[in-house]
Amino acid sequence: MAVGAALIILAALTACSGAGADEATPTPDATDAAAQIVSIPMPEFAPWPAGDPFTEADIEAARIAEADRDWAGVLMSYPDAVRPEVVFEAYVTDENRVDVMRACYEAAGLPIDEGRTGTDPDSPVDAIGTSTSTVEEAIAAYSCRVAHPNKRTSGPPNAEQLGWIHDYLTEYYGPCLEANGIEVPPAPPRAEFVANWPNQGWFPSVGDHPMAMDAEWDAALAEACVDPDTAIMTGLVDREDG
Repeated sequence: MAVGAALIILAALTACSGAGADEATPTPDATDAAAQIVSIPMPEFAPWPAGDPFTEADIEAARIAEADRDWAGVLMSYPDAVRPEVVFEAYVTDENRVDVMRACYEAAGLPIDEGRTGTDPDSPVDAIGTSTSTVEEAIAAYSCRVAHPNKRTSGPPNAEQLGWIHDYLTEYYGPCLEANGIEVPPAPPRAEFVANWPNQGWFPSVGDHPMAMDAEWDAALAEACVDPDTAIMTGLVDREDG
């Protein structure tokens, strides 16, 4: 939807605001709210910069560090938990992740949480998870994740990539969210954003918008306002590394 449509919607809402004080303003249902989502033109960005080299040693170090972070999360809920020895079996892939993790969670007696590609309950399952309520369950879930982790193939974004992210957020993504009535705090200077990453304290998001938990509205917004990860991974923007 063009930006002009947003102005039409805004004008309509302004006209309605003159109604009597005793009249309740109806809350739009999910379909109406999703239909009001607008997009804005995307500027022509420079190609996504190439990342720094990432060696096999870096990949292994990242796997171990992620396991440590995962266990730290367990300890936040269960400070007295004893960390188990978990054998790394294999990295999961996009093709086998759902099946591998489902099998591990089920073997551990954990409940299965499915994520689907759409709101239809018959949509294909594209994500799998679990929820835990005891220390035993938390340890079992941790063990599955550590035995079958995702493979990290690149390091954290370098300075050139962080500068590109700042440009994308300030010139397109943030303004697109604002066009849909989502409050975006003022951005820090580019150099400050780069220097303080990942503790830069600013990244535009839906936040506590009243429609944030509605799947239909969220999907419409994601299509209209493409986040930087999606833009990079789907080829919406060019990449220096091809």
